[in-house]
Amino acid sequence: MVIQSPGEAFNCLMKNSRCFALLYGLVGCLVCSPVLAAWYSQETEKMGTLVRVEIWHQDAAVAGQLSAKVFAEMQRIENSMSPYIEPSLLSQVNRDAVRQEVSIDDELYYVIKKSLDYSLKTQGAFDITFASVGHLYDYRSAKKPSSQQLQAKLSAIDYRSVVLDETNKTIRFLNSNTKVDLGGIAKGYAVDQCIELLKQHGVTSALVSAGGDSRLLGDRQGRPWYIGIKNPRGDGNVMKLPLVDVAVSTSGDYERFFELEGERYHHILNPQTGTSAKNIQSVTIIADRAIDSDALSTSVFVMGKDKGLKLIESLANVSAIIIQGNGEVFYSSDLVRPD
Repeated sequence: MVIQSPGEAFNCLMKNSRCFALLYGLVGCLVCSPVLAAWYSQETEKMGTLVRVEIWHQDAAVAGQLSAKVFAEMQRIENSMSPYIEPSLLSQVNRDAVRQEVSIDDELYYVIKKSLDYSLKTQGAFDITFASVGHLYDYRSAKKPSSQQLQAKLSAIDYRSVVLDETNKTIRFLNSNTKVDLGGIAKGYAVDQCIELLKQHGVTSALVSAGGDSRLLGDRQGRPWYIGIKNPRGDGNVMKLPLVDVAVSTSGDYERFFELEGERYHHILNPQTGTSAKNIQSVTIIADRAIDSDALSTSVFVMGKDKGLKLIESLANVSAIIIQGNGEVFYSSDLVRPD
C-alpha cells in the first residue's frame, strides 16, 4: 500500500485480541461508565519531548495529583539517564567509565543490560554506543562530522566495549572514545514506570506518552484507544490504530533532522557507518511494554524492512508497521492489511 496523500488515513486491525474495532463497535454501547468519572489530561515538557498523561478518574483533584506524580517520575528518570544533564549518573558513566569501573544503581544497570541484550538480538543494529559518533551531530545547527572525524570515532561504536559487572553493579568502557546514549530506550522505560505508578494508585484506564512512545492502560471506557501514525512527509496521520492495553512506539526520520545538499541527516544512526540509516521513513512497533517497543522501533529502522520484519516475526506479541522511503507500507503478518 502506498500513501496517496498527506491526509489519507487507514484503520489497521490486528488478528489478535490486542486490537479491537468490530468488537468494540458491538460492545461499546453495553458499557456503562460511572456518572461522576471523567477523563483528565495534562501535558508538559520532559526528556526533551512532550509528555502527556490522560487518566479516567472520579476525582479531578486526585487525577491532577497523579499527573504530577507521573511528571515527577519522568523527571527523576531524566535526571539519572540523560547524557545532557551534567550531574546525571549516565553523564558520570560517560566521563569516568573509560578510566575505571563506575558504580551504577539497579535501575540504570537494568536499562543498559536491556540495551545490550537488544544489541545481541539485532546483531548490533541497536547500539547505545552510537553516541560515540552521535555527539558530533548538531541537528539544530545543521552540522555533521567531517569524514576525518567520523573515521576517528567510528570504531568506538561497539556495544561489546561496554562491560557490566552484575555482582558489583558496575560499568566499564574498553574503548577510550566510547560514549553511550539511552535515547532509543529510556523514554520507553520511563513510560512503563509511569504506567506502573498509576496502577499502584488504582488507575485502570490511562495513557502515558513521551514523544513517539506511548503505553495504554486498559481501554478507553468500552472503546479502544486510537493512536495515529504520523505522515512522515506531511501533515496529519497516515493511519490510526485501535489499540487496548499495549505499548506503541514510532521512530521516524522526521523527528530530528536537517537537509544538506539534498540529503537528509537524521538522528537514527546506523552503528556500522555512523551516518543516518537509509531507506525507511518510519517504523511503528506494538508490544506489551514500551521499553521493548521503543528499542525495537529503532532497531527495525536500522535493520531495514526485510531483516526487521524477520526479527519481529520471531518475537511473541510484537507487531510492526514500516513506511519505506518511497512511501510504501509493510506490515508484520499478524496485522490485517487495510483495504
